[in-house]
Amino acid sequence: MLKIYLKIAWRVLKKNRLYTGLNIFGLTLGISGFLMITLFVQDELSYDQYLSDSSSIYRVSANWGNLKTASYATAPPSLGPRISSDIPEVESVTRILKWNDFTIQPGSGSNSEQIFREENVYYAEPNFFQVFDLPLAAGSKEKALSQPNYIAITTSLAKKYFGNISPQEVLGKVLLIGSNNPTPREIAAVVEDIPSQSHFHFDMLVYEPGMYQEIFLMDSWTWPILNTYVKLADGSSSQLVSSKLDQIVTNYAIPAFQSENEGSDYNLQLMPIQDIHLKSHLLREMEANSYESYVYIFSFVAVFVLLLASINFMNLATAKAGIRSMEVGVRKVMGSNKSQLIFQFLTEAFILVVISVSLSLVVVQLFNGLFNQISGKELQFNLIQNPLIWWAVPLLIIGLTLLSGAYPAFYLSSFKPLLIMKKQLTAGNNAHYFRNALVVFQFATSLTLIICTLLVQRQMSFIQNSNPGFDKDQLVIIHNDGEIQNEEREDYKGRFASSTQIQSMSFSTGIPVPGQFQMRSFNLKNSTEEQGMNWYEADADYLNTYEFELLEGRNFAATQGADKGKIIINQQAANYLGIEGNPIGQILIKNQGENDEGILEVVGMVKDFNFESFRNEIKPLVIEYMHDYFLRDYITVRVEGSQVEGAINELNEIWKAYEPRVPMNYSFLDQDFERVYQSEMKMADLLQVLTFMSILIACLGLFGLTSYTTHLRTKEIGIRKVFGASMAEIFMMLSASYMKLILMSVVLAIPISVYFMNRWLEEFAYKTGISVGIIVLAITACLGLALLTIFFQTFKSIQADPVKSLKDE
Repeated sequence: MLKIYLKIAWRVLKKNRLYTGLNIFGLTLGISGFLMITLFVQDELSYDQYLSDSSSIYRVSANWGNLKTASYATAPPSLGPRISSDIPEVESVTRILKWNDFTIQPGSGSNSEQIFREENVYYAEPNFFQVFDLPLAAGSKEKALSQPNYIAITTSLAKKYFGNISPQEVLGKVLLIGSNNPTPREIAAVVEDIPSQSHFHFDMLVYEPGMYQEIFLMDSWTWPILNTYVKLADGSSSQLVSSKLDQIVTNYAIPAFQSENEGSDYNLQLMPIQDIHLKSHLLREMEANSYESYVYIFSFVAVFVLLLASINFMNLATAKAGIRSMEVGVRKVMGSNKSQLIFQFLTEAFILVVISVSLSLVVVQLFNGLFNQISGKELQFNLIQNPLIWWAVPLLIIGLTLLSGAYPAFYLSSFKPLLIMKKQLTAGNNAHYFRNALVVFQFATSLTLIICTLLVQRQMSFIQNSNPGFDKDQLVIIHNDGEIQNEEREDYKGRFASSTQIQSMSFSTGIPVPGQFQMRSFNLKNSTEEQGMNWYEADADYLNTYEFELLEGRNFAATQGADKGKIIINQQAANYLGIEGNPIGQILIKNQGENDEGILEVVGMVKDFNFESFRNEIKPLVIEYMHDYFLRDYITVRVEGSQVEGAINELNEIWKAYEPRVPMNYSFLDQDFERVYQSEMKMADLLQVLTFMSILIACLGLFGLTSYTTHLRTKEIGIRKVFGASMAEIFMMLSASYMKLILMSVVLAIPISVYFMNRWLEEFAYKTGISVGIIVLAITACLGLALLTIFFQTFKSIQADPVKSLKDE
C-alpha cells in the first residue's frame, strides 16, 4: 500500500513541476538557513564545555560599585591563598597572568636560527592542570609546571618550532626564552590545541618563581591583576562559596583599604566558566566575548525562516485546491476514505521534505566555508560526529511533513464529492482567510528582518565612522616590552625626526582600546573622598599623536622630566571629582596611603574621548606624565596616509638597531578598535544573509500564489481585455489583493521591529536611534519586490490572446 502512495505522490509532483520546484527550492533554502544557524547557536552555547569538569569550574572577578563602574574579569593576588584556606568547598584554585610578550628561539631543529615573538604566553601556577583538565598530546600534567625550567606548549606551537615531528619527540626539547641572555626551558608537556569554543587560548604556559613571588604572592587587595579560577568539590554549592567570598571581603579586603568608604562597594563575583563567553563583558577580559541576546535573536530568526518555507507549502497546496478538487472527488467516489486521502497528501509532503532536507545537507556542506567566513566561526558540518545533526534531520523531516502537509491534507480531504462533481465547490472563506494570514505573516517577518538589518548596519556604520574624540586612522601601535628602555625613549623618537613617512610618535602605558587601562584612587587635596578612575602615563607627544582636543591648560612640556608629577584629565574626571570651573592648578592625591602615593597637579584638560566600547559611557581618565616607567608600554606612531608600508619598514630598521634579537610586534589601532565590535559585525553580516533568504522565500511563495490565482482568473482576464481593459488596469486588479496583504504586513512589522531594535540599542551608550528613513526604505524595498514578483508572473497572462482563453466558452 505504501508503495502505491509513494508512486501516486511522485506522479503528482512530477506532473506539477512548477509547484514542486517552488516548494523544493523554498524548503531547501529555509532548511539550509535553519541548519546553519543551528550549528552557529550550538557553537555559541558549547563554550568551555570541552573540559570534563567544566560545570564545577568558576572564575572570580573583582568589582567596585555596580557592574558599570569598575568591574574586572581579574582578581587581586591576595584572594587566591584566602580561598584555599577559608573555603573548604573549593577543591582547587589556580591563577594565570598574561604579563608581556615573549622572545623565543628554538634550541634545535630547522628553526633554531629563527627568533619568534609570542604574545599568547601565560604565567601559571603549578596546579593549573588540577583545575583545567586539558588533554595532553605528550608529557605529564604533574610534571608540566612542577619546576622553573619546565614549560607546556600546544601542538600548534610545537609544529611551528619543530616541524612535523610527533609530540612525543618534542618532549625534552629546549626553547631559549628572553631577548638578552635567554633562559633555556625544557618542554615537559605538549597540550592539545585549545578548541575555538573557549573563553581563552594560550600557546605556552610558564611557571616563573620570580614572577610568582613578585605578583602571585603580593599582599594586595586593590590590584585586580590575576585571572583566578576555582574548582568546586563534588556536591558543593556555588551559592555557599559566593557567601564565603563575601565573608573574605568583609574580613580581609575591606580592612585593607585606607578608608571604609573606599572599599564599601567592593565585592567579588563568582561566574561559571560556561557563562563567560555570552554573559561576561568586564574590563580585562582575556578575549572578546559574544552576547547572549544574539543567540536568542538568531534562534528566533532561524525558526522563522523555516516557518516561512513551510508556509509556502501550505499556501501553494491550498491555492491548488480548485485544481485538485476533481481528483479528490473521483477518489472518494471510487471508495477512498478521508484517512487514506490524508495519508496520500502527507506522503506528497513527505517526499518534498525528504528531497529538500537531502538537498539542504548538500548545500550546507558546500557553503560551510563561506558561512564560517561570514560568522567568524570554525564550524564543521559533520554528519557522523555531530549528534545535533543526527537528531535534527529526522525531527526536521517529521516536523516539516506535519507542519507543511497537515493543513493541506485535512483541507483537501474534506471536500464533498457531490459538490465537486456538480462543480459547485468553492474554496471557502476559511481557506481564503488562512492563506491571507500566512501571506501577511511571511511579509511581516521579512519586513521586520529588513528593518532590523538596516538599523543594525546603521549602528555599525555609526560606530565605525563616528569620531571617538581622536583620529584613530593611520596609527601604528608597537608593543614595547622593555626593548626600548626608559632612558632610550627620546633617543629612539629622535631617530625619526627627519622622516617623511612618520608624522609623530609617543610612548604611553595605555592606548584608547578597552581593557588597556589601570585604575587608581584619586582625591582632591584636603578631601578624604576618594574616587577610582582610569589612569595611565604618557609622554609630551601623546596628545598631538592622537590629536586630542585640549580644552583647558597646556600639554606636557617637551623637556624630558620637566613635568614629573603633572597630570592631564578629561572632562568626566573633573565632574567626577566635583571640580567646578577651570581645573588647572588643582592638586590630586593618587593612592593616598599606598606605596605608590603621589601628589599630582592638573596642568591640562582634554575633551572627553571614547577609550572603551560605544556600549559604555565615557569614564573619568587621568593621564600622568610618563617618567621612570620600566614595565610594558606602547609606542604609538602616526604615519603618512600613503606611506604605511614604507613607514613600517623604517620602523623595523630602527627597531633592530636597539633590539636585533626581538621582532617588532605591531598592530593598527583602527583594526584593534574594530575587533572590539567583532560580535556586532558578525551579527550584522549574518542578519543580511538571513534577511535575503527570508525575502526570497516570501517572494517565491507570492510567485507561486500569483501563478495559480492568475491561472484561475484566465477567462476573467480575457473578458476584461475584450471589453477594453488596459494591461495596467489588469495588473492593478490582480495585484490589489496582494498589496492589501503586504500593507497589513507593514502595519504589523513596524511596531515589532521598532520594539526589538530599541531593546538592542539600549545596550549602547552612544547610538543612532530609530530612523524613519530606514523604515521607509525597507517598506519601499519590500513593496517593490512584491510588485516585481507579481508583475513577472502575471505579465505573460496579461499579454495572452483573449480569444485563446475564451474559445471553450
